[in-house]
Order: sequence, then C-alpha cells, then structure tokens
Amino acid sequence: MRRTPVFAALIAGTALAGAPLAAAAEDIAIALHVDPGHVMFDVGERMKEMLEERSDGEFTVTLLGTEVGGERDQIEGTSFGEYQITLGGSMPMTLYAPEYAASDLPFVYDSVDEAREIYEGETGDAVRQAFIDNGRLRLVGLSERNPRNLTSNEPMPTPEDVQDLRLRVPEIAPWVTIWSGIGASPSPIAWPEVYTSLQTGVIEAQENPVNLIAAGKLFEVQDVINRTEHVYSFFHWLMSEDFYQSLDEDQREMVQSTIDEAIAWGDEQTAQLEEELYTMLQDEGMEVVEADKAAYRAAADAAIREVAEGYAPEVRDYVLSFLPEQ
Repeated sequence: MRRTPVFAALIAGTALAGAPLAAAAEDIAIALHVDPGHVMFDVGERMKEMLEERSDGEFTVTLLGTEVGGERDQIEGTSFGEYQITLGGSMPMTLYAPEYAASDLPFVYDSVDEAREIYEGETGDAVRQAFIDNGRLRLVGLSERNPRNLTSNEPMPTPEDVQDLRLRVPEIAPWVTIWSGIGASPSPIAWPEVYTSLQTGVIEAQENPVNLIAAGKLFEVQDVINRTEHVYSFFHWLMSEDFYQSLDEDQREMVQSTIDEAIAWGDEQTAQLEEELYTMLQDEGMEVVEADKAAYRAAADAAIREVAEGYAPEVRDYVLSFLPEQ
C-alpha cells in the first residue's frame, strides 16, 4: 500500500521505536458541513462503515462536522490535504470551476436532470479537470439534493414580497447577483451562523432544501416555507488529489465503488423523505406557501443573463436555452 509522505515518515519513526508496523492504519478524515440527522451525514456514516469493513483494517475513518468550520473551511482544508474527503454544496464549483458553475443557478431549471447536464460529456470532463488544476481536488461523486426553497416569517409568494429582504445566501457570488436582481438584499453567511443570525434578526430569511431546514431546526426561527423550488442541484463529494494519488489501483476502485454505493443509497433517501419532511415542518408550526415560480423567474431573467455571460460558451448557451427569447 502506498502512503502519503507524512504518513510514511510517521511509520518510519514508529519502526525506529520498535513498534510493529502491522498495527498502523491509514486514517481518512471525512469533513461534513451538515448537521447530524441530515441525509448527507448519514451518507458519510455509511461511507465510514463500508470503507473500514472493505479495507480489512487498512483504513480507519473519522467523521468531522461543523466543529472544524463551515463549508468553505472544509473544502479549502481538503484542498490543502488536511482532510481526505469532504462534502461541498454549490460552493466548490464557484471556487474551482467558475466557468462551468451553472448547474445550480437559481430560477433556471425545472429538474435535477436538467441541472446534471453540466456534468456530462466534454463539459463534465472540463469540470473535473478544473477541480484538479485549481483546487487539488477530485470530484468523486454527486448527491442529489431536494430543491431549495425560501423561508421567512411572512408569506412571500411573489418577487414583490422580497424587496429589500435581508436574505441569507451561501457564499456564492452568482446567487448574490440573482437575488439582488430580483430585489432582495442578500448577505453571504456561513451555514453554522444561520440559525443565530435568524434568531437575532441580523437576517430575516434564508433559502435551503427541506432536509437542511429540518436538520438545522430552522422551524424554531422561521414561520413560512415558500415553495420557490428555485435551485435543483447537487452535493459534491470531493477527494484530496494528493490522497487519491497515494492509493494504488485496487484501493481506488474499492474507495470509488464504496462512495458510489453510499451516494445511490442517499439519493433514494432524499427522494423518499422530501414530502415527509414537509409534513414534519408543518407539524412543527411552519406554513407551506406555493410561490409564483413564473413571476420569480421573470424577475430574475436579467440577472441570470448577466451571470451567464461569465461562463464558458457552451455553458452560457445551455443556460440561455432555458430563458425566453429576447
């Protein structure tokens, strides 16, 4: 088994001390920016169990949560080799493959399949190479997400309702542009700070899929789910390129097949749980309001076109194909 340089040095030191080398195991740290109870945390736990079992003791796996930081902290830590695997939301694309970061544009797609096209064919190959070149990260899997919805303390079924709304969005520049174009006042805030920011009134609203709304207990600080369903997107499973290169072919195949199986299981859970989560959130006191999606899309049109001009030509044209002709 090939080892990372740091690990090899540790092994050498242990050998000099007279300890048996057979007792050593490679440690894989998986960093997750979601809370326990979220489906993606369950996927991480499933990966841990299967990796440890299938490696026959070669690997020990540690799950790390928000105690090591928010999404950006964890992604950058994996890029630097601090963690071996991490879970990213939409942020990794804007950080490391910005010319292709259109799979999660708000108010563009009607389904996860339409969004997935960005990762297929030659464009998908370019995305994966950009992650390696720009972030020393390897994209090893995509987990489907429930569509994102706007939560607030008052119903907001139309874009007129969000004018000057202090809205939390992730640290993703195109999202700031699009929500600003609709008329809101978006603020990029890391996920671990969202609950407190809502509780203290720093922000008035936020947007996320129902599973993250539930796992983060946002029903305690928000009254309404506005079903805007404005983003269909994915969680990105990323591996440190240095760690990947340290594995031999058999290990790579075992690790990748394990990740694939855990993701497939998670996709099934995500689809099955969506309506149950809406019911649970209503039971917790949240009102579910159907939003005028067509009106929101019309309000976002100009900002989407502005953002699309910054993409690679083939991605720009794909995004514009979903907008009304001008």
